[in-house]
Amino acid sequence: MLNLHELDNARVRWQLGHHLFFGYVQALILACTRLQAALDASDWPQARREMERATQLLWGVSVTFKLTGGFSQAAYDGYVRPNMFEASDGFSGLWSHDHDYLVKKVLRGLKPIFQNPPPELADAVQTFQQAFAIMYDSHKYVCQKFEGDAPSLLMGDEAQKSAGEMIDTFKRNRLLVLGVPA
Repeated sequence: MLNLHELDNARVRWQLGHHLFFGYVQALILACTRLQAALDASDWPQARREMERATQLLWGVSVTFKLTGGFSQAAYDGYVRPNMFEASDGFSGLWSHDHDYLVKKVLRGLKPIFQNPPPELADAVQTFQQAFAIMYDSHKYVCQKFEGDAPSLLMGDEAQKSAGEMIDTFKRNRLLVLGVPA
């Protein structure tokens, strides 16, 4: 039997983790926008600083994913998952307009620099790509911890892929934008 303290801890972690994530998304938009401005001005030192700033933000997202999922399966099943369904059937962070803007506009706009980085940024781009991949692995860890082979909430029961497999698909597609071959 779950006690109220455990359920409240799960609620706080889940909500705080999502609030932090959306803050990170906004910070990534700013860092990547400043990166683009530095690239447009051929200001390589500033571009490197912004790339490194964005990489540090990705490390923060990775830690946040693991913090967010730091509670029991029973608390997830008894509180978190039912409340996601109550919020909306098919609950997903993909519904965030900021997240959508980051992925579809900002990162895609930086695709040329990721596909063919100048020598001044090659190692910083590679580190960013690695942090990005690890961030997705952290997200997958939480999905697999709680959902196992179950379908993602986004896709519903008719899904052909598990939540972890969906994360792998998103990871592969986003890494292609970042110049990492499949």
